[in-house]
Amino acid sequence: MPYNPLPVFAASPSSADWGFAALWLIGGVAVAMALRPVLSTLTKPLRLQEYVAKLITRLVSTGVMLAAGIYALGQLDVAVGPLLGALGVTGIVIALALQPVMGNLVAAIMLHARRPIRPGDQIESHDYRGTVVEINSRAVVVLSYDGETIYLPNLNVLDQPLVNQTREEYRRTVLPFQVGYEADLRQTQRVLARAIRSVDALADPPLPADVLVTGFADSGVNLVARFWHPSEELSAGHAISEVVITIRETLRREQITIPFPQRVLHLADLEAAEAFTASVRPRQPPGTTSDGS
Repeated sequence: MPYNPLPVFAASPSSADWGFAALWLIGGVAVAMALRPVLSTLTKPLRLQEYVAKLITRLVSTGVMLAAGIYALGQLDVAVGPLLGALGVTGIVIALALQPVMGNLVAAIMLHARRPIRPGDQIESHDYRGTVVEINSRAVVVLSYDGETIYLPNLNVLDQPLVNQTREEYRRTVLPFQVGYEADLRQTQRVLARAIRSVDALADPPLPADVLVTGFADSGVNLVARFWHPSEELSAGHAISEVVITIRETLRREQITIPFPQRVLHLADLEAAEAFTASVRPRQPPGTTSDGS
């Protein structure tokens, strides 16, 4: 059997075949370069971050050049099947090795496509709370309310519950507290609801503030104050603080007691209790007094 120095070729390519293959490669590169500004213009209305727009442009350009390369190899009668098989196995190995990286990259694209969060939103995820600074190819960068920079992997943000606190203009807080059993509950509800609604920090809420009785506790009656306030964290904290102060001042002015935890002990049989105390008291040796002399 004669030795074939180019086993990947099904037949020896002619000069014309080499020329057509070169033209296909050059044309593919030219088309890929021409597509870049077009894709950049098309992605601007989507308001994607810069790295996402560049990633889409590179993927499309690479696909065009790859298709041109495969067609050029076909012009040279190259056995593309074995070559693609080898590239496929190599690609699988690389994909498995880079699975976390590629997963975070795909998750970043999904976050930009679905837009559950945007830079500037205040979120809560994985017990972390703060303001979104950016969404890059690896992580969502969050600046906590204490000034710490937190990097949340994109896959984890998509996989776990995500709270966007500032998606809506207002959000509601439910504040629990107690009053004594001697309080007139209906009067307490009316007085507190009127006082809370007068707080300036609760301007233009979707629904007026109200006070509900929720149950009984060991030391008093449970109530909750429900009120809407701006979603932004600083404004929300100020509003909650003002409501707490208003409730405290209103209860004091109306002489309504805020109960403290307390326990009442009842001795059904005082003599039995004294006998039990004497039985467990340490016995003294004969001839000694209570002071040990």
